[in-house]
Amino acid sequence: MLRPDGNPLRRRSDRVESVLVLAAVLLVLACVWPAVLAGRAAYSDAAKEQHAGPGLRTQVMATLTENAPPSRVSYTEVPAVPLQATARWTTPQGATVTGLVPVPALATSGTQVPVWVDASGMPVQPPADDVELVSRGVATALFVVFLAGVVALAAFAACRRLLDRRRYQEWEADWLRADERWRRPHHP
Repeated sequence: MLRPDGNPLRRRSDRVESVLVLAAVLLVLACVWPAVLAGRAAYSDAAKEQHAGPGLRTQVMATLTENAPPSRVSYTEVPAVPLQATARWTTPQGATVTGLVPVPALATSGTQVPVWVDASGMPVQPPADDVELVSRGVATALFVVFLAGVVALAAFAACRRLLDRRRYQEWEADWLRADERWRRPHHP
């Protein structure tokens, strides 16, 4: 069906459908480069966010002022809420701050833990790691290609539906003509 072989039984609508399939494939292939660009943009935006962060994140060392709360520790379970304990740290501006920080299980008072703080010295989320940055870029690129595929498939399906409707109308007209020919009396 997709070969331009000049077959006399191939209908015009079959040739149009072949061109539509080719156009859909070319559309998806043409979206690969924009997908790569979108992925690179997502990666670089995430990398900028990682370095600057909301309010210029800085890592400081905090000293626990209490033991970590008890929790179930096993190899098969992960706590639903990260453990937190009170700690004291010094901001980049030199102020001493006390507050709750995420801590590892079984940490004791006096243990130093790394904490990411914003410009005001309050704890914030740590920056994303490199795997997450690359994952964001790849996911964005794949989404663009997927979206192009969905659009191409939807457009092809709509055009094919119109072609099929026309084929059925032609088929019905051919059967009506054949029926008229067969019902006529034959005179030898």
